[in-house]
Amino acid sequence: MFALFVLVASTHFAALLSPGPDFFLLIRAALLKGRQQADGCAAGIALANLLSMLLVLLALGLLSAQGGWLWPALQVAGGAYFIWLGGQALCSQRRLELTAVEPQACAGTWVDGLREGLLASCLNPKLPIFYAGLFGVLREAAMPAWGMLLSMLWMTLVVLIWDLALVRLLGQARWRGWLQRRVVWLDRLCGGFLLVLGVWLVCA
Repeated sequence: MFALFVLVASTHFAALLSPGPDFFLLIRAALLKGRQQADGCAAGIALANLLSMLLVLLALGLLSAQGGWLWPALQVAGGAYFIWLGGQALCSQRRLELTAVEPQACAGTWVDGLREGLLASCLNPKLPIFYAGLFGVLREAAMPAWGMLLSMLWMTLVVLIWDLALVRLLGQARWRGWLQRRVVWLDRLCGGFLLVLGVWLVCA
């Protein structure tokens, strides 16, 4: 079970490394409003992730209580979604253009950033679907309730720490260059993890 948790946690972190909507939301906040608003945005994104995970765990609990065919159907659908995401990531050839993080004089506030990050991430329909797949894997492995809660807190903390670090790293030209050169390989890494979990969900 621990090995499976490591696989799920690695997939989650690989998805964070591969630049997605939250990444560009942070970049925009840092460029236009400064680090303070970008930090608030990171906190809002982490809070939205926590709310999505709570929603998913509640839904999984209801499905477990009802039983029947619905959960196996959703499990196959979630696995197919992960396989599709993994295939997209493996075939991606995108380029990433980043400029120096030099905020304008009109700096925003932490609360503005919190609100922006929370709303943007909560309105992203892919977020609960992604977590449904991750927690579906742990559920199939009979992870106890306390293990699910610890996993939720761990992933929330990882999102927060990574996003806060990202705002600071993007202010360094060396890091921006590293990310631009390796974005394709980060996509490949994320795609590989997603494919493994997708196949596992479909075949479990």
